Amino acid sequence: MVILLAFLINASIFSVGGVGEDLSVFRNPFVQRSSLARLGFSINPDYMLLNDSGEFRGVFWTNPINMSLAVPLVHGFGIMIGNLERFNQCFDVYLEDSSLQIHAVGEGGIEEIYAGLSKRLGPFDLATTGSFLFGNSWEIWTHSIGAYSLVDTFSYRYRGRIFSFGLRHDLFSIAGEAFGQVRMIYLPEDTTMIDLPERLSVGVYPRIAGWPFSIVYEHSFWNDDAFDSPHRFKISLDRRNLGFTYYFNPWYFNDVTEHGFAVQIGMPLRRVGSVSLMMEIAMRSRDGFREFSIKPNITFVLNELFALRRK
Repeated sequence: MVILLAFLINASIFSVGGVGEDLSVFRNPFVQRSSLARLGFSINPDYMLLNDSGEFRGVFWTNPINMSLAVPLVHGFGIMIGNLERFNQCFDVYLEDSSLQIHAVGEGGIEEIYAGLSKRLGPFDLATTGSFLFGNSWEIWTHSIGAYSLVDTFSYRYRGRIFSFGLRHDLFSIAGEAFGQVRMIYLPEDTTMIDLPERLSVGVYPRIAGWPFSIVYEHSFWNDDAFDSPHRFKISLDRRNLGFTYYFNPWYFNDVTEHGFAVQIGMPLRRVGSVSLMMEIAMRSRDGFREFSIKPNITFVLNELFALRRK
């Protein structure tokens, strides 16, 4: 079967199957230390390009806005809440094998609402979060042979949870996720329980020739034999509101690899907060197909909206 072209709307051709593209890699439960309450929200435009036999196809799209709130409490405690997109199940692909033509369209995904507690203990930060997972998706598969067509429609609902935890120091960090499950409901009486992978990440933060680096290793432990348990790593350099990142991210789908590079610029907003601009470019590949992802990101952080100003 040959994939002739794919019009990708905020979607990856490789997200067909499983629970979709995993958007939670390299995440951790930590928040930046601050004596002020901070409200943040980000806008994530997305542009996908599929390179097949020298042809490029792509469509621009914008993800929903992600929001987060972190509020410091007494005795080093703090709380945080927010939302994120965890799995993206969107795709729009056209396939042809001899006289059979297949057009497959998928939309939706799995969202996450989290709440957590942090604690500062001298040079250490402890954090834990619990997340409620929910979402809807639907697929339309059109099979055509000559003038005859058959259309199959599938719809799914998701409900689940996952927990994360971590410990951070100026020199290192350890974080993990566990007890993640999602119930997939595709008919009123038919459900499937999906065990999400446990995840472990270890980070070190050396200074080389005066430049601060971060090196993060991550491993996901999938219990489903149909999926891989990939090893990933990320290297970042941040200095004076300018950051550079390279990462290697094998997917849990067999033989799908991703190499990414990002540049981030941060700018303080006097008496308001800060804004950061990031441009991320990634290349994904499998069985000769290459897909390019271009993701600009704008994040605003507003300070003291829920804190009293000191006089």
